[in-house]
Amino acid sequence: MDRLPQEIYNEIGSYFADSDEQSRYVLSSPLAAKRSVLSTISRPWQRAFEKQTFRKLRLKSTDLGKFDKIVTGNRRRFVRSIQYIIILPEYPLDARGSFERGADRQANDKAFTNAIKGLFATLGSWDDERPGKDSRYSIKLEIEAVYSPTDDSASDSRGAPRRIERLEAVEPGNCEEASRRDLQDRRFQYSYIQLLNPDELPVVPAITSFNTNVMKRTLAHRTAVDIAAKLPNLRNGNWLMDDAELRYPALRREGRRQLAGAVRAVLPNAAALQTLHICMSQDLLWNHAWVPADLTVDGETSDSLGRAIRESTANLKRLRNLTVTGCLDESLLWPNFGTNLVEPLFWQRLERLDIQFTMTTPSGGWYFRARRPGDEVNLPIPARSTSLMPPGHGYSEKEDAAAALRYSDSENQRLSGASMCLFRWVPDDEKITPLIEAFGRACAQMPCLKVASLTTMIHVSLEIGLARQVPTRSPWAIWYAAPGEMFPQQFQLDPAYRVDVEKRRVLWDVKDWQPSPKLRSTMRAIGRERYGDDIREKHVDFWASVMKPRELSRFRCSYW
Repeated sequence: MDRLPQEIYNEIGSYFADSDEQSRYVLSSPLAAKRSVLSTISRPWQRAFEKQTFRKLRLKSTDLGKFDKIVTGNRRRFVRSIQYIIILPEYPLDARGSFERGADRQANDKAFTNAIKGLFATLGSWDDERPGKDSRYSIKLEIEAVYSPTDDSASDSRGAPRRIERLEAVEPGNCEEASRRDLQDRRFQYSYIQLLNPDELPVVPAITSFNTNVMKRTLAHRTAVDIAAKLPNLRNGNWLMDDAELRYPALRREGRRQLAGAVRAVLPNAAALQTLHICMSQDLLWNHAWVPADLTVDGETSDSLGRAIRESTANLKRLRNLTVTGCLDESLLWPNFGTNLVEPLFWQRLERLDIQFTMTTPSGGWYFRARRPGDEVNLPIPARSTSLMPPGHGYSEKEDAAAALRYSDSENQRLSGASMCLFRWVPDDEKITPLIEAFGRACAQMPCLKVASLTTMIHVSLEIGLARQVPTRSPWAIWYAAPGEMFPQQFQLDPAYRVDVEKRRVLWDVKDWQPSPKLRSTMRAIGRERYGDDIREKHVDFWASVMKPRELSRFRCSYW
């Protein structure tokens, strides 16, 4: 048996991989235990099974020492993916009744930084003997979770965390309830984990893909970018950031300002970058009477963050796919919009551009309005300061303790625009036209462009029976595809997205809104220089064709 080629052993060993390719804790998976037994048969079998065992690892920061000792020699060549779980310090149980303060955030930032630095020191040492940025490895790193063991210490008999679904304020003088106060994950909802002294982080040539997720513990807007600065061979970045703080816009504005600075400092040097997703997640607002905060920098009328992303990625020669999601305006897509200045070319190698914007603008407006002026609802909106910071940020310990007792979910939702008031059904031409025109002009000067989209989610009314209407979500989008290119797979469920594939196509999935002739002309110019004048332009409705029948079926099933 030992005379067989190693490839045959490897093929047999591949059948012992997890069938669903789920991640596993190092040394703790049952399948991993079986492989460890089988790998003792001989050296060829050891290499075959270890190739599966070490290919995809789920690693806690508390196990870095074991990882460094076990993953050595040839085992390093097998590592393709690391899902990293960062453990923060524990804290006293009675602290769960108060918001995190500066000292708490500093301790968490330090633990997070040490966890990243420890992993990077280990992975960076794998290429110590190789010159410059060269690496023999190609590893995907994903920060899967960041948490303290104390976060979920209040558990039921089965060990599952018990979350108080509706937390209300403590009545003044109720000492017993005050002593049992437990904010749970609300304790750290205004805390954002930051990387301290990012310049001191070791360089890691081995990491070629780096992802972050939206987690219970929130990373600061800039943290992923700061980490990426030390990854010279990074080809793929997928960074999800929480940009949904509505009650305290000053906190959100500062996060976006810091992100813009990090983007300008890091991304122009990301020479190996091929695919980049910057996703600043924000829930769809169901209160159309809400007055969005102005998120722009003082003295500016446009979004400095969008401008930073465009300018910092403009000349990346290997960048092929770019997705940006969040509260955006035309600054992301066109410099000095509204002027006749001759602008430098940008994104000349880009093949796919996906812009997903929210219903609100960075300058504090809405892209959509009521159908008629009389339909607009002006509800009494609670007054809020645009400069006020949340509890735990610059207040005394006594003030923070009082804020924790006063806190209630109902008040927080009211002050965050969580109530339902729907009337913005159609685009506001004055606000949305510059965004679409900037999108079209940007795409028209991109010679390699294959597929581009400008999309958002809006509300539509779903009729259930004769007298019942239910609000639901629908995409609102403008698409372009070059000849021979297909739209994303989920949209191909609508036959309208699958026809005329051999032609240039512009699709308007904009309900009953009619774009101006100037906007149509701008969109028809995309790809004309390369493919000629022939183009197919049409209005489509993915919601009516695909989503509406599904929603009706779902409601009927729940009704009957």
